[in-house]
Amino acid sequence: MAAEEGSWDNTVEEWLTSTEAGSYCYAGGLAQLEDGAFYAAAPQADEAGWGFIFKENYEESVLQDDGETEKKMAINEAAALKKLADTCKAPPPAEGGLWVGGTKYRVTKTDEKFESGDATFKLIQTAKPKGGMIVAVTKTQIVAGFFDEEKGQTCGNATKAVVAFAEYLVGLGY
Repeated sequence: MAAEEGSWDNTVEEWLTSTEAGSYCYAGGLAQLEDGAFYAAAPQADEAGWGFIFKENYEESVLQDDGETEKKMAINEAAALKKLADTCKAPPPAEGGLWVGGTKYRVTKTDEKFESGDATFKLIQTAKPKGGMIVAVTKTQIVAGFFDEEKGQTCGNATKAVVAFAEYLVGLGY
């Protein structure tokens, strides 16, 4: 198991952000499906990954469904990630939307029964300007890989890395 090799942070880095993994993601995280809270992040150097994927509960001005009104909303990123994992949909504007690491994302593509090898899991693509987050949801885990087009990363390659990591986790029983 990965814990024997060191920390889960190390495993996330190995699968998503390392040069050996193709540097397809500039950041990655692993969260429990139970609560949506990240417990591992990469890159590990100076805990940089945490700066990209996590922001303590905060308030944000959120454009409401009418497309005109902005409202100050309390943002709980873990709750939003859990809702995304459970429903394959971003929380609605009335709940603040989908925010991770202080950045707003929109869901662009979902597959509730994505198959890779012997593994089946949910696969969700999200977007932000010039980048995005790929999310895979296994039986107990949420894998998130973040890509940035200005760093030469693409949605396709980030998806490839996240899918490979999720397939590995499913193989371990997660």
